[in-house]
Amino acid sequence: MKTIVKSPEEDAYDSPLSSLPDEIILQIINKLIDLKTLCFCSLVSRRFSSIVLQVDSVSFTAPLLNSPTSDKITSGDVDGDGFPTKLFRFLINGVVFKPLYLLRRMIVAPSKPLPPIISSFYGQSFRSAVTFLSKFKGVKSLHIELPCSSHRGIDNRCLFKWKVKFGNRIESFFFLSPNSISDSDEFHVNGNGDEQDMDLSNDLFRQKVHIAFQCLKDVILRHRMLLYIIKDLPMLEEASITDSGRRGRLSLSGEKLAEVKKGWVSSAMETLKSEMNRIEVPASVSQCHIPVLDMPVSGYVMKGVTLVVMEMNGLHDEKDSLMSSEDGGSEDKEEAAYTEAVMEILEKHKDRMKVLL
Repeated sequence: MKTIVKSPEEDAYDSPLSSLPDEIILQIINKLIDLKTLCFCSLVSRRFSSIVLQVDSVSFTAPLLNSPTSDKITSGDVDGDGFPTKLFRFLINGVVFKPLYLLRRMIVAPSKPLPPIISSFYGQSFRSAVTFLSKFKGVKSLHIELPCSSHRGIDNRCLFKWKVKFGNRIESFFFLSPNSISDSDEFHVNGNGDEQDMDLSNDLFRQKVHIAFQCLKDVILRHRMLLYIIKDLPMLEEASITDSGRRGRLSLSGEKLAEVKKGWVSSAMETLKSEMNRIEVPASVSQCHIPVLDMPVSGYVMKGVTLVVMEMNGLHDEKDSLMSSEDGGSEDKEEAAYTEAVMEILEKHKDRMKVLL
């Protein structure tokens, strides 16, 4: 008797999932917001490919160039959102991993070239992710997590966070670094090893200013990355780029996102290339050091606090810039404490700000 060999796509359609309406499958796939997982799902069949591209939320972690973890598959904690574990395992085992050999038969479109400032830090994996991401024309929410940047001379144990005000261009950058953080009862919350030294030595001061400038370089890269990606996603309502160390975040949503996209999309190609390759340096840099900073709202106490403020386009009101620095997303308790610390300094200790540049 002749054996009938089914094609991989026919085999996929024999799955019990093939009998489900597109709407139900989309509800399931909408739980799998990780870009790599969505990519594997899209390889199951033409039907699945068209459904996958209708998801409204996408998240992915971008590896650094030559990162040894660039092929690691990650996904969100779907169980925390109430997604049934058995159904999730069934979907992954029966639909995702089974047809992986179809990858050999796929005709993969060439990755889009990235601006040099981005491609110099992120390799082929990131280019492929951006190319695939650009197909999600209906996506409304995008979250990108980058690995913590490793800069020479920076101790990763050092406490610091940054915030940035931006539109089509970066306007203001804030860098805050305390030696230690404790609550109102002097219970130690966090420290970098120098918590007993509330005074700022010259070496420590130079180190913190150096870190601030390195962070500004990271912000410039992430800002251009964000602009480059959002221009291809017409339905996008919110977008953010952060890092695994939660040092800072660039986020846009609502009217601010629409305004930035409008200015970016309407620009001529030569203008876009010029903007991507433009050299950005701060027009002014100021800093101050506060030995002990009490924060009445959170109840925290910071010791040995250094604040560095950089204005990219001349002098602005730092407090107003900080208030409008975030558009979209929400702060956790730690982030809120850092924001409160900057506000306290700008309101009560502005006379201590010294101009460096």
